Amino acid sequence: MKQRQEAGNRGSFPSGDFEETLGRFRGQIDEPAENAGDYDIVVVGGGLSGLSAAWKLEVQRVLLLDEGNRFGGNARLENHQGLRYPSAGSCLQYPVAGSETADLLQDLGLWDQWQSTDAHTLVIFETKRLLKGLGELTSALLKHPSQMLRPQVLGLTGRLIKHAIAGKKYISTNKKLGDPVFEDLFAYLDRFKPGAGKFPELPWSEACGWSREEMETFDAISLRDLFFDQAVREALPEGLVPHREPGDLVSAAIETTLRTECLSLDEVSAYVGLYFLVGYLRGTLVTFPGGNGYIAERLCHLLGERGHCTLRGEARVSSVTRNGQEWHVVFEHRDKRYQATARSVVWAAPKHVVPGIIAGLPQSQLEAIGGIEHRDYCMANVFLKDPVLAEHFGGYLVGGDPSAPGGSAWCRSGACLSANWMDKDFSKEQGVLTLLKPITGRRDQGRLADADFQGLQRAAHQEIVELLDAHGVSADLIEDIKIWRWPHGLVVSKVGQLKSDLFVRASGPCDGLFFANQDTVGIGNLESAVRSGYLAARQVRSFLGTVQV
Repeated sequence: MKQRQEAGNRGSFPSGDFEETLGRFRGQIDEPAENAGDYDIVVVGGGLSGLSAAWKLEVQRVLLLDEGNRFGGNARLENHQGLRYPSAGSCLQYPVAGSETADLLQDLGLWDQWQSTDAHTLVIFETKRLLKGLGELTSALLKHPSQMLRPQVLGLTGRLIKHAIAGKKYISTNKKLGDPVFEDLFAYLDRFKPGAGKFPELPWSEACGWSREEMETFDAISLRDLFFDQAVREALPEGLVPHREPGDLVSAAIETTLRTECLSLDEVSAYVGLYFLVGYLRGTLVTFPGGNGYIAERLCHLLGERGHCTLRGEARVSSVTRNGQEWHVVFEHRDKRYQATARSVVWAAPKHVVPGIIAGLPQSQLEAIGGIEHRDYCMANVFLKDPVLAEHFGGYLVGGDPSAPGGSAWCRSGACLSANWMDKDFSKEQGVLTLLKPITGRRDQGRLADADFQGLQRAAHQEIVELLDAHGVSADLIEDIKIWRWPHGLVVSKVGQLKSDLFVRASGPCDGLFFANQDTVGIGNLESAVRSGYLAARQVRSFLGTVQV
């Protein structure tokens, strides 16, 4: 134990500061704006929503602006000696045929080119948590006696005893091994899977099978109410409620699934919570080399080949104003000030920066925008001398208390992903493990902006040492730890916000200005980004078709 603790307190690494995700600017530039040209559409924001909108506007002249030094927004990948790894979004739900995501992947030639995580995901339990839930595990296995004799089950029992005696913090097992424990929950979630006729689609529409009344009823209560409040369940439609409360292990897995999206049982509504549990806990996830950044890079490459879209990075937009039949978009780029003129604008950047930039929005819309909450996100990538966990997509970390005082518990990892598993084309002897470090609690928002890099790096090192130790791997393999900050990086939907149409009111079009991004839908994932980009493109095409040129 002493040796592991000393390893966790290791000193410095080559990386000495946070990685840059945005361009560098000297601040507001007061010089007169140079003419940046006339366009049909200016898209502000080069994440997946902006890129998707530009992709669907292929017959128009498009200027795409982003303040980052690279496009992709929260879908970014990096490269370590040829190994691609994510520095932001890392996976997506299995694409549903006919969806916007499926359409985009087919357009990009990426359909069925993904890797499925279904049989390659670990659950990494805190040893104490699994010991505490041993009765729950045994009870579930007794319902399926044949499971008790499986070598994997017997092996897990033996390893659990050894880890407890040795004082190892974590123990990992294949996600599928826990199916008997999750049997009741999975049977409940299967009522709502895509194709079952009752999928809790976001944004809500009658076509998903939920009536407006049902959606509002479930959006008015928290996910905790749905699972743990008997009085609440008794007042709900019988066919839409779980029959019993989840046990401790199942509850911990639910909490972990939500935490990776900056959500919590108490804050997320039952309707939105079911969407995430169906897709991320019960459903199959897929990924590409380097995560969602692979899709963003493919989009940028093909947009360049098409030639209808001009992409300009390190461009910070300072004002968007309507002047007669035109929109004027003023932005700073490399210490110069420019103005682009367009017939329409797609705002595909986060809405929390809209006040003070876009002129003429109704006060009610600004108030709705102010009601949208974004949460901070952090990612740590650990560089290794050799591949580790290369046969696994990664694992969810179940256990621990993110609200515990002291240290960096407010920014602890929720999952560990293997870049080597994602990038099967890579064959060299290097490895990268990615730690997802979302900040869930409202009270901890803003701490990331002022966080001490060395402190977070040491905390990430301690976490990865404990994870490697669970697999019998030496911490001497660790070469470096890079950390990316994503302040306000993930929008969160809370109880009652869908019912009140908060996101609908915040995204209302304004005389040729249209909104796209995850905060247009109210959930932070690839599917919502692509969907909002496609919707904005349809709105623009309709608008331009009614305007006299």
